[in-house]
Amino acid sequence: MAYWLFQGNPKYYRILQAIEEQEELPWLVTRYGKEIQVGDRALVWMAGPEAGIYAIAEVTKPPEIQTELLDKQYWLMPDQAKLDKPRVQLRFLRKLLGQPLRRHELKQDQILRDLLVIRAPNSTNFRVTEEQWQRVYSLKG
Repeated sequence: MAYWLFQGNPKYYRILQAIEEQEELPWLVTRYGKEIQVGDRALVWMAGPEAGIYAIAEVTKPPEIQTELLDKQYWLMPDQAKLDKPRVQLRFLRKLLGQPLRRHELKQDQILRDLLVIRAPNSTNFRVTEEQWQRVYSLKG
């Protein structure tokens, strides 16, 4: 099993609304498409001023290109959806909407301050170490 972090930008996508209203969501895969597999675990990160981890999820479908935008209602700019890129299906295991792990808190944590999304945030998909996953799970799992 591998661990990932999937980042979304609220400038383009209503992340919090989607997490609140859905049990599963498709998520864009721009890197690691050959490595992400069903059963892997994922952290869902929202970028921006309130950046942080807002959900813990499981990959339920492997990366594949979808012919239609299944979560269109959450896209603020559907032309940014990149339908030519693969997506995984994520099923939420735990929603942290009322108690997210925010970036400023994570930067104080000895283990989580090294999350790649904090050090180099310009991507959609990030690797998470097992130690980092276990730390998040011990705090919010």
